[in-house]
Formats: sequence, C-alpha cells, structure tokens
Amino acid sequence: MAGKMIGIEVGSDTVKMVLLSNGQVKQMAIQQLPENLVREGRVTSPDAMANFLKEMRKHYRMPGGNAALVLSPRTVLAHRVSMPMMSQQQLELNLPFEFRDFVGQDGAKYHYDYAVMDTKKTGDGQADQLELFAAAARKELLESWHTIFRKAGLTLKIAVPAEMAWLNLVRQAKNAPKELCILDIGYSSTFVYIYANGKFMMGKEIEMGGQLLDETIAAELKIDPRTARTYKENNMNGVLGLDCCVNAYNALAVEVLKALNFYAYENRENNLQDIYYCGGTAILEPLRMAVLKNTHMVLHHIDRLIPDSEEEMEPVTLRCALAAAAASQR
Repeated sequence: MAGKMIGIEVGSDTVKMVLLSNGQVKQMAIQQLPENLVREGRVTSPDAMANFLKEMRKHYRMPGGNAALVLSPRTVLAHRVSMPMMSQQQLELNLPFEFRDFVGQDGAKYHYDYAVMDTKKTGDGQADQLELFAAAARKELLESWHTIFRKAGLTLKIAVPAEMAWLNLVRQAKNAPKELCILDIGYSSTFVYIYANGKFMMGKEIEMGGQLLDETIAAELKIDPRTARTYKENNMNGVLGLDCCVNAYNALAVEVLKALNFYAYENRENNLQDIYYCGGTAILEPLRMAVLKNTHMVLHHIDRLIPDSEEEMEPVTLRCALAAAAASQR
C-alpha cells in the first residue's frame, strides 16, 4: 500500500507499533501495557487503550493517519474453506453459513471477509472449486477498534488475523523459499504458520511461551514470576542453562515438531525446510537451538522477510514483525 501506514499489534502485555512508508520500514516501537488493560485478547477499557496508543504514538513521534491492526486470535474466527466457484456477491451471501457452527444464532452480529488462496477443478472437470481463507469477527469489536483508533489520532483501514498479515510478507518477500514456516514464540503462546506457493496452508497454536520459562525459573529458584522474568531476560546467574529451562526448551521444540510432522503427513510431497522465527521469546538462543536440534530445519531471522529499513532495527524486529506484516497489506 502506497504512502504511510502504521501497523499495530496489541499483545497480552505489550503493544508493537511499526511505521511503513512506501513499503519500507521507517520505525518500530514497543511499549509495555498497563496491567489488565487486555484480557484474553479483549480491551477492558477502550478509553484507556485509546489514550495509551495516543501517548505511545506521540512518545515515539509516530504520525497520525492510516493504520492496520492485527486481530487477536482470541477475537477472530478464521479457517480454510472450500466452496464452488461463484461471484463475489454470492460469496458474501454464502460465507456466513461456513461459520454457523461457531457463531450459532449470532451470525448477523459478525463481519465476514475472505482471501482467495487457490482455484481447483473438481473430479468431473466441469466446475471450479474456490479455496479460501475466511475470517469472521464481531461487528461490535471492529466498531470499538475504529473508535479507539480515531481517539488515538489514527484511522483504522485494515484489520486482519495473523495468518493473513504474515501472508503479506510471504508474498512480497524477495528470494524466500516457496514453502516456509513462520514460528512466532510469544509470551503466553507459540504460533506455527505454514505457507506454500504464496498460500496459507496451516496454523497451530501451542500454549507454551516465555511465561512457561518464567514459571519454571520461579519454581526452581523459589522466587516470584516477575522476578523470574528479569532473571530470564538478563540470564542472571546463568539461569537459561538450568536443567529445568533446558527441559522447557525441548518440550516446546517437540510441540513445534509435532505441528511440522502433521503438515508433512497431510502434504506428502512437501519440501518444507525453512523456519523464520520471531516473537519476544525467540530472542533466547538456547530455545532456538532446541528448535533447530529437534526439527532439523534451517532457521532464519524474521528480518529476512521484512522490507528493508533505513537503520539497524534487528533487536526489536523479532517482536515487531507481525505489526510490520499487517502494515504491508496491499
């Protein structure tokens, strides 16, 4: 998308903000959220969130204007859908029925959208089949975010689930392999996203992340989790080498391997060899080495997929990559 766009990801405990100008990353920022402002992906006080984003934007001298939001996986329904070939108007009429098992009688309260992944011939060769990635989010939620952004001096132009945000980077990246995995190791969860030939293939949430290490260190050293987080982030007294931490790394890596094996089983002719890692917890080298050892994949820093920036931003790119992906929507 030409011009300036600010990508925003609101996580469980931080907000990431990225400024793109003419497709190029100009600035990245991370700010700690006030406690309990976000619960299960939902904003508890819209006015407080609007003020937080406004002050964050001013502090980092981010301009106002158009913005793109990554929708929390807790607040959006998204999955792959196969439908007969039909017009856009017919798709808009029929798409809600693909979510009826999830939304029940509240279907009219949701906004639906889709992206075409592929078209295929059916067995008789007479009709085409549409392969879609479809998403649904409550209208009330989207209206709330529109208001929050407006009060923060921003205009919400794009709201996308993570799967589609990452697809922006995958499709635009130069020299990226045709088949790849994005591994987002966050604080409360880890997400595995697999893409092939410019299409989203599979996603998996693993309910393990940086918080698991905090709790592991806290239990081992008999300290509170907040203090344990400081120990972890600074590797105080070499805590990252403790046996309990090594076991946690391996446990998470094994879950990643299970997701990759499931994809390989469902796609027997796959040639998946590359993992692009990101997320705040991915900064831990012992954890990355555990993933490397268990999966036997080639690991790449996520900045390989992000548009060139004017200054060295690698230390924060791991945490801000998803916001950059949302801002790169075309």
